[in-house]
Amino acid sequence: MKSHDPPTSEAIQAALDAVIERHRGNRGGAVADYIPELARADPNRFGAAVCTVSGEVFTAGDADVLATIQSISKPFVYGLALTDNGRDVVEEHVDIEPTGDAFNAIRLEKTGNHRPSNPMVNAGAIATAGLIAGQDDTDRLKRLLAMFGAYMGRDDVHIDEPVFLSERRTGHRNRAIGYLLRHFGVIDAELDLESVLDLYFRQCSVLGSCRDLATMAATLANRGVCPTTGRTALPEEHVEHVLTVMFTCGLYDHGGRFALEVGLAAKSGVSGGVLAVVPGVAGVAVVSPPLDDKGNSVRGVAALRDLSESLGLHSFRVPPPPPPPPAPSFEDNLRADLWTRSDDKNEETLPAELQAVSEAVAEAFEAFADEDGGDVADYIVQLADVDPAKFAIAACTVEGDEMSAGDAGEAFSIQSAANPFTFAAALAGRGRDAILETVGVEPSANPFHSVALDKRNRPYNPMVNAGAIAVASLLPGKDGPSKLNGLLDTMGGFAGDRLSVDMTTFLLEQQAADRNRAIASLLRQFGVVEDERAALQLYLQSCSIMVTAKQLARMGATLANGGINPRTEKEVVDRTVVSDVLTVMYTCGLHDDSGRFAFEVGVPSKSGISGAIVAVAPGRFGLAVWSPPVDDHGNSVRGVLSLHHIASKLRLGLFDPENEPLVDEE
Repeated sequence: MKSHDPPTSEAIQAALDAVIERHRGNRGGAVADYIPELARADPNRFGAAVCTVSGEVFTAGDADVLATIQSISKPFVYGLALTDNGRDVVEEHVDIEPTGDAFNAIRLEKTGNHRPSNPMVNAGAIATAGLIAGQDDTDRLKRLLAMFGAYMGRDDVHIDEPVFLSERRTGHRNRAIGYLLRHFGVIDAELDLESVLDLYFRQCSVLGSCRDLATMAATLANRGVCPTTGRTALPEEHVEHVLTVMFTCGLYDHGGRFALEVGLAAKSGVSGGVLAVVPGVAGVAVVSPPLDDKGNSVRGVAALRDLSESLGLHSFRVPPPPPPPPAPSFEDNLRADLWTRSDDKNEETLPAELQAVSEAVAEAFEAFADEDGGDVADYIVQLADVDPAKFAIAACTVEGDEMSAGDAGEAFSIQSAANPFTFAAALAGRGRDAILETVGVEPSANPFHSVALDKRNRPYNPMVNAGAIAVASLLPGKDGPSKLNGLLDTMGGFAGDRLSVDMTTFLLEQQAADRNRAIASLLRQFGVVEDERAALQLYLQSCSIMVTAKQLARMGATLANGGINPRTEKEVVDRTVVSDVLTVMYTCGLHDDSGRFAFEVGVPSKSGISGAIVAVAPGRFGLAVWSPPVDDHGNSVRGVLSLHHIASKLRLGLFDPENEPLVDEE
């Protein structure tokens, strides 16, 4: 859980006062009315609060008015289910994949356990409520209220009975979801479904103020311990998992955009509340009843966007580069040359961080070299003929130090691992607003080559084929050749080497591109691209660029270093572009396995069908793994296993409480 530098008390209060003043006049949105009692909410109510991990509370506006917390209850009940049952049991009933669906969507897995997609949508939350332990309904409710009290730092937590009764009386869609869950065995047949639904309706009807919500968020920021009382509300082992699912799924079909612009683990509710967590620093909450068409508070989302920007809270924010150091001496240059590792170097001479990375890379390579899962992609001969035993792991730090194991110098086609860098080039050339007019940033839970668009008839995100084709069309340049040359320059800047397209691979990709032609034609139909053939050609050319694992690790390190190549010291893209790219890699980079990868590995990453995965530990280093056999999601089997091992050993996960670089003791 990598901590931000905490803002001062004066800065926090000034920021809260400013957002209340700036957005109070915003009359957008409408109060939820599908539950009659919610329709009574005052649309002018507007409050904001921050609770720090030291227990200081700052408020502005209507921060002490009580209202039902609605879906904000979901991550906390999910945490209780994890505590009662353990992760494995909970995941038998509820998956952890973001979907881009609305909060009340009736969507279950098509195969397997037919689980809900994640615990933040209604279906998942109802399933989660069925996992709460207790001797009877009264005991379960008592435990639920005690849990909320532990987060809020008070014992007098109550339920708004009129809202509960209103929810129960009108909750036919949720009742339909409940029966479907019981039909597939997601909810135990021995449980009384109405009792499970009542518990869900009651958790949504818990009363809390904006101050309470900020304290709840601060409890998660404080590793599960309420900062105002010192009471443990959630065992620390589950905090990372709750925050990860909040980050990827907490705002439903606006989750990707919120992550891009605000960059915090968050959860919204239809009563108008939104809370967000700044690990190690504070919890933030805003309450304002009018909602947008996604079910999120209009003023709340806008206020959190401003607070994140003014207080520097974004999880993938990149600080400005430090001033240049004095010119190195001859001895310094000689010492720096030694860090570029080869097998005959004495690892005991490496600084602590490099020593740890070197050991983790070597361990992962040894542990998974004999792994034989997955199959080599065979839709073109250039991929099918690659030796499945090929395996490389490479790392490059933000200081430019490199280490590798295996076939790290052998070239392969980058395939979809190019997508973050193409996205970066388009962002740098066109700006975020122009890109987001054409391509969304929402996870979809669809396969990488799915012929599917979102509700706007736009690609879901730039990491899937549809989005990457659209982004290719937006690359700066007057024509195809100039766009390709510009992309090669940008990607070469990331790699610190000249890169080129392998023409044989490109021609074979063209011959096998009917599915991608279908996608490109669909994009043309809805006006996403003007010239589908040119867009597809650029996309296939980007996939056919040849790289080595060492080069790909440097590309990741350039992102880790805020857009400055650590070897050449040249800025490739600016820090704002890097923040956007890392966010979308984190939420969408492994396609329909992105949620689980974020849950288990927790670093921004992107895979390619050639068996490549590039991963980024912001501020620390870039990683690349290449191993051709891929799983059903199109991700390298050895690559995923290796990154899981390295991330666990080095505590790299975004919400890992020990995510800090190692330092040498003097």
